[in-house]
Amino acid sequence: MKLSQLKHWLKSSEGQIPKCVLTSYAGQPGYLMEIEYKHQLVPLKDDQDEMLHFQSIEHVQSLLRPLGITSVVLRVIDPYDEFSPDGQLSTCREDMIISL
Repeated sequence: MKLSQLKHWLKSSEGQIPKCVLTSYAGQPGYLMEIEYKHQLVPLKDDQDEMLHFQSIEHVQSLLRPLGITSVVLRVIDPYDEFSPDGQLSTCREDMIISL
């Protein structure tokens, strides 16, 4: 979803704020933002169709607060912890709600 689309969506919807997930990958600097749309998470992109990368939560806050978004879900992903020791998919999630 492009940032301009998100802005139009927030202006047109009456009080309906989409779920915003800020993802941090272990070992990687910065964050990626995903927006829940039709029960799926889609990456937030700029108008050149490039994924938006955030260097800090303050950067996220400065972009989303003026749009009326007051909280995001922070999701920490460790690609090395995807599977449990017995080879099964790990069900561990590290999600936190962050107030902006």
